[in-house]
Amino acid sequence: MHSAVPKNRFQGFGAVVLLGLLSACQHGVLPDSETQTIGDLLERNGQRPDRLIMAKLPRATVDDVDVASQRIKAAALNHYQAVLDLHSAPGVRAEAMRRSADLRIEAAAQGLEVNQSEVALALGMYQDLLSEFPDYPNKDHVIYQLARAYELSGRPDLAIDTLRDLAKDFPQSSRANDALFRSAEMLYLRKRYSEASKQYRHLLEQDATTPYWHMAQYKYGWSQYLLNQADTAAGAFTAILMHLTINREVESVEQLLALVPTTKRELVRDSLRALCLALAAKPEGHKINNYFAALPSNKFYPVVYSSLGELLLSKQRYTDAASVYADFASAYPQHALAMSFSEMAIAAYRNGGFTDVMIAAQEAYIERYGNDILAVDTAPPQHDLLRGYMVEVLRYRHAEAQETADPNLRQARFVSVAASYRRMLTMLPNDAEFAKTSMRYADALFDAGELNAAGDQYSLVAYELSDHDNAEDAALAAVKAYRAWLAVAPERERDVAQQAVIAASTKMAAAFPLHPERNRVLLASAEDLYMLKRYEEAIAISRPLLASADRQESHLTRKALSITADAFFAQNNFAQAERYYSRLMGMLSGKQALRLIAAERLSVSVYRLAEEARANGDGALAANLFLRAAKLSPKSELQANASFDAAGQFYAIEDWQSTADVLQNFASSFPRHAMAAEGEKLLAETYQKLAQPALAAAAYARIALRSVETVETRRHASYLAAKLYGQAGQLARERTALENYVSHFPEPLLEAQQFRQRLSNIAAARSETQLRWLNDI
Repeated sequence: MHSAVPKNRFQGFGAVVLLGLLSACQHGVLPDSETQTIGDLLERNGQRPDRLIMAKLPRATVDDVDVASQRIKAAALNHYQAVLDLHSAPGVRAEAMRRSADLRIEAAAQGLEVNQSEVALALGMYQDLLSEFPDYPNKDHVIYQLARAYELSGRPDLAIDTLRDLAKDFPQSSRANDALFRSAEMLYLRKRYSEASKQYRHLLEQDATTPYWHMAQYKYGWSQYLLNQADTAAGAFTAILMHLTINREVESVEQLLALVPTTKRELVRDSLRALCLALAAKPEGHKINNYFAALPSNKFYPVVYSSLGELLLSKQRYTDAASVYADFASAYPQHALAMSFSEMAIAAYRNGGFTDVMIAAQEAYIERYGNDILAVDTAPPQHDLLRGYMVEVLRYRHAEAQETADPNLRQARFVSVAASYRRMLTMLPNDAEFAKTSMRYADALFDAGELNAAGDQYSLVAYELSDHDNAEDAALAAVKAYRAWLAVAPERERDVAQQAVIAASTKMAAAFPLHPERNRVLLASAEDLYMLKRYEEAIAISRPLLASADRQESHLTRKALSITADAFFAQNNFAQAERYYSRLMGMLSGKQALRLIAAERLSVSVYRLAEEARANGDGALAANLFLRAAKLSPKSELQANASFDAAGQFYAIEDWQSTADVLQNFASSFPRHAMAAEGEKLLAETYQKLAQPALAAAAYARIALRSVETVETRRHASYLAAKLYGQAGQLARERTALENYVSHFPEPLLEAQQFRQRLSNIAAARSETQLRWLNDI
């Protein structure tokens, strides 16, 4: 492009300037034409794994200097081109080609947009230089710049391959490591992590003091992490920390960074975080005790535990975070941080809502640290934390026991809960909630089946801890506990248990005369006596309550009526039982289950009174009582029996209409009853007594159709049906009944012939039907 430049001009001032520029370039002193390397930017990249390290940073410039620099570069390019056009000596030509290309690359990359025409010219010069001068002494520099040209021209794959070839072919070059790192970075940026790892690995094979070693180790770890090789990644990040010179154990990130040179703090901080990410990505990687066990002695392990725990918490992996904290406490139980790590594990479980494991961790904390904490009087916050854990554990375990369905497991859990309450009372004797805890302890004893001990503990709360707000409730609970003991006590303990009930009830009445549960306590005693079959005593307690002013309390009145009625019923005093059950029924609206029981016993009582009346020969009273029993009973069996018995009594006193009415209802209500056939026969006879032959005939006709009856019974019923229909003047039904009889019962012959004669008589004279019956005769 400069072939028109006069030769004598080059030999004059221009030649001087050109030689000066060549000399300056040869010694690398051109002010703005230096090529920045990866190493130049290493300490300024912030160690971000997703950032291309070779990215160019803007320079601070001064306008007039920049203009001057551009002018000098333009002049230099013109003179380099002149040298090339003059077919200079090979050494000069080669140097001119390289310097011209370098200047074009530098100029092309100066603006916000790459000047592709300049890049293309530079790329061609580099390729021509390598082709014309294969033994060029600065060949490694040309290849390096060629890779840069490929990258600027948008051909990163060629740039990567060129850099890899440079590192391979010129291992002793000062740019070999730079090429390795730059190619690795470009591969990493394009997510070609496997290839990037190989390039980083070549750098890691060198001494750790080389400039690129720490950054290569860091990016190698990230490449492995992104390839899901968590174990390898963790090892790479660990290697960075292991190369730190740490003379004492560090317990926080701040302490660790304070021991690290300022230039490496960001790298160390990011390596620590990356190590935690790799550990978190490993299967069961949060279990880091084995990880540290495999490492030589180190001083930074508490920081890794805490950082990994924090990372897992940030990812809401609460149980994994808690496991990390718990692992530290178990691996280093004597460490000053063990207790606080245990507390962090508990907090992690709490934040994640994992109540079950949180409670288990709190129990372990209480067991491990409880006595030591209480032995130090100067740690009230720790005391409060320990007490809070105890309260949470007991509240949870108590509720868990209450919700347990299996009786054996339930009892075992309450035994354990009671022991925990007892331990808390022993460890915290001056606790402000001592009385309330004692009450809960008594509750646990009660549910554990330790009824005698529960009664004693309730009595302690009621009478010895008298400032307790629930003293009255404790007194009542003591009575209940002793009564429950009485209900299950073996024979050898029954008398003692009975005396305990009496003593507790007496003490309660004396200490709390206005106790609102007085009547309930008395009724509970009556109920216990009833269960012991001491019916007279139960009645003696219950009946006075029905006459007192407190009878307005309907639930207590129901209880008193129930106990009284049940006691009379158990004594077979059915008259009194009927009286009290009748009163009780009026108070059981909405209580279906109790109402069914009371109705059954009331109907049975009335039935027994009816039987007594029947035995005494009072048929009318017996019949009415049987009917009442049938009406009251909720069970169909008693309803049927009582109805049939009532019909029998009406029949016995010759109250035919009542008999017929009851039997008709019986037949329609209980068609499959065992007495249905007998009822039908009795109903037929009753209709005859009432002079209602048609109804009687219909009843007999139904009996004649019963397959379960004997042949003779059916024949006789069929015979009566025909006769009675004739008496009733129902000719059509009589004819049907006669025909059925002679068809099904041809013998005895005399009766069959009589019915055939009757059929011929009622047939039309000389009709075919009449002739047929005469022929049959």
